[in-house]
Amino acid sequence: MKTHNPAEQLRQIRKSKGWSLQDVERYSNGKWKAVVIGSYERSDRAISLKKAISLLEFYQVPITELFPQSAEAVNASNFTLDLGKVNLEQNQSGEVLQKFAKMIANRRKDWNGQFLSLRSNDLQFLSLLLCLSQPETIEYLKTNQLVIS
Repeated sequence: MKTHNPAEQLRQIRKSKGWSLQDVERYSNGKWKAVVIGSYERSDRAISLKKAISLLEFYQVPITELFPQSAEAVNASNFTLDLGKVNLEQNQSGEVLQKFAKMIANRRKDWNGQFLSLRSNDLQFLSLLLCLSQPETIEYLKTNQLVIS
């Protein structure tokens, strides 16, 4: 089964409307530049969650369209981030993960600073931020020993 890629999904959503990249720029009155949308769709540029939500609102589709259901649905309830190890990550993905974990911890008022349980929707958003499918995100977390299960 083909792995899901949020960047590819963005392209599919745009094409389902019959729009070119230039159409997006034109219909958005320049808010969404063709070159930027193309970069998001190729995964050359990471899209923030805020911008993804705004873009999907412009496309008039729910955010859940970036995460279609599959027979291999991922249950994140078994994953807990080891925040000590996350904070040692010295790459772009690590920085994204650190900001994400801090945001989630602040929202949940969970400041113990050692571990953070991931919920299904957390994994979906983290996958979007990392430009990976959910299985690829889990593999990244496991390979780098950033989760305990």
